Amino acid sequence: MKTLQRMRTDDWGVFLDLAVAEGWRVPESELALLQGPLTDSAWVLKHDRQTCGCVTAVAAGHCGWIGNLIVPATLRGRGYGGRLFRHALKRLTAQGCGSLWLTASPLGRPLYERHGFVAIDEIERWVRPAAAAETSAPQPDSETLALLAADAAVWGAPRTALLQPLLAAGKVAVTGSTAALLQPGSHLQVLGPWYSSSLCPRENRTVLTRLLAAAGGGEVCADVPLSSPVRMMLSACGFRAAGRTVLMVRGDRSGIDLSGLVALASLGSIG
Repeated sequence: MKTLQRMRTDDWGVFLDLAVAEGWRVPESELALLQGPLTDSAWVLKHDRQTCGCVTAVAAGHCGWIGNLIVPATLRGRGYGGRLFRHALKRLTAQGCGSLWLTASPLGRPLYERHGFVAIDEIERWVRPAAAAETSAPQPDSETLALLAADAAVWGAPRTALLQPLLAAGKVAVTGSTAALLQPGSHLQVLGPWYSSSLCPRENRTVLTRLLAAAGGGEVCADVPLSSPVRMMLSACGFRAAGRTVLMVRGDRSGIDLSGLVALASLGSIG
C-alpha cells in the first residue's frame, strides 16, 4: 500500500542519504527550517516501509515553492515523482498560492512543463571553497527590516514567517538599496537572499565583503540568476560556478519583480 505522509524524524536520514547519492547540497539552515517551523511542508511517499520519494511544498505569501523532489534511482519510471509533484501542487494551491515556483534539473523539467510551468531564467550556483579566514571583522547585523522590505518588494508580499528563522541565526548586511543575508553552517554557509534594486556595483561589493568577513574561512554557496550582474564580482572573490538549474514558474506573477534579485534565499527549494 502506498501512502503519502509528513516526513518524520526517521525519514530525514533516508532523505539525506538520497540527497548525497544525487550530489545535492542540503544546508543546515534549510534543514532546520523544514524540521521546525516548516515541518508541515515536507512529505514522503512510502510503499509499505520503503521510501519511494520525498518533496517539499513551502508557502510564503502568495508564492509557493516546490523543492527537494527526489525518487531513489532504482524506483524511477514508476510514477512516484509525478504523484509527489501533484501532491505539492495541490497543497500549495489549497493554501492560496497563485504563483508557483521551482528550479528544475534537465531530468525534472519535462514533468514541470507538462503541468504548465515555463522557464524564465537560469540559476547558476557559485561556491567559494573553504579558505583562510578573512582578517576584517563583520559589522553588526541590525538591518533585518531593510532585508525583509527588499524581499517583499521582489516577491510582491511579505515573507516574514519564512525568513525570520533564517535571520535569527544569520548575519545581515545592508548598504543603500542592497541587502543580503549570510546563513551560517558548520560545513556550508548560504549567501542569500540578496537583493539590490539599484544593482549598484559599489553597494554589492560592500555587502559581499562584509558577509564574507562574517563567513570567516568556511565554504560559502549562492544560487544566482544568470541575469544577475554580480557573477564577475563573485569570481573575483574566489567563487567558482558549479552547475545550473532552470527557474520556472506557473500562475500569476503580478506584483513580482525579479530585477533586483541577486541570489535566492536557498539552494533552489524555498526561493
